[in-house]
Amino acid sequence: MNEDKKLPIEEKTEIIPAPIVDTNGSMLSEQFVETADKQIVLRSRLLMTGLKALKPHDFQNFEGKPYLEGEGAARIMAVVRGFKVGEARFVIETMTPHYFIDCSIPMEFMGATTVAIGDCSTSDVFFTGRDGKGGRFGKYLNQTGSDVMAARLLLGDAKKKARENAISRGVSELLGIKGLSWSDLAELGFNRSQAGATITFKQGSQGAETKVYTPSSAITVKVGSKISIRGICEDAKQREVKTKNGPTPVTDYTLIDKNGKIKISAWGSCIENLKIGQEIFCNEVVVSEYQGRTQFMAKEVSVVVEDEVTDGK
Repeated sequence: MNEDKKLPIEEKTEIIPAPIVDTNGSMLSEQFVETADKQIVLRSRLLMTGLKALKPHDFQNFEGKPYLEGEGAARIMAVVRGFKVGEARFVIETMTPHYFIDCSIPMEFMGATTVAIGDCSTSDVFFTGRDGKGGRFGKYLNQTGSDVMAARLLLGDAKKKARENAISRGVSELLGIKGLSWSDLAELGFNRSQAGATITFKQGSQGAETKVYTPSSAITVKVGSKISIRGICEDAKQREVKTKNGPTPVTDYTLIDKNGKIKISAWGSCIENLKIGQEIFCNEVVVSEYQGRTQFMAKEVSVVVEDEVTDGK
């Protein structure tokens, strides 16, 4: 009797879908992609919910674009839960008699993180009025007889405003409001004409873009403004001032154009290898007044490096 011959058993090979590989070489599964798609849908729904909680005046009209105010950000956070706000850190610069405050706050929402930045100055029009001597600053000035003391009394409120600006920016970025146009908001019932105010931020801080002036035109800018200045360096002198952290370097730059000159100060040592006659750019220059003199204090000063132009040959 012949033994039954056993037929070879065909091995079944499991077909595994090819993984998706991103530019960094990381392996991304189909499940990861599906989860990401769900996250996009959920974020869109949360964005719609947050915007529906806002009032028309919660948006300001900044140079033709919508800007979310602090009260609007607070309304969103009350409805859309899950925002995590870390400890605020402040950097305070003294620009006699005023103070300039930078605030940075780590924030998180649905796994996304950012470090939100906001700023404010006691010389902002919000505190001083358009003439630089009004508002609450003027009130404290009349009470104390000292512009230094008046600015000091405003410091706490300026820190609160800087923190509010930072949180507003963080909410806008993490929720996806940043980048929306007025037409996008119009679909949700927000009209540009209903915005709380039209603002340019040339007098205040708020972290927005500032207008670039020549040295001669900057002289006419009102106290309380924040601008940028570009001109030719005629002179640069470094000095030291006493602060609570000890002697601190300050550099005075003299910028000129064909119609005039201006002195701009900045914390820190003089630009390394700076040459007279080079063009320099002073960013976020705060205009203030001390003892009847207009002062210009820049946050950053750098040499202008023009892009090399070639003819393509």
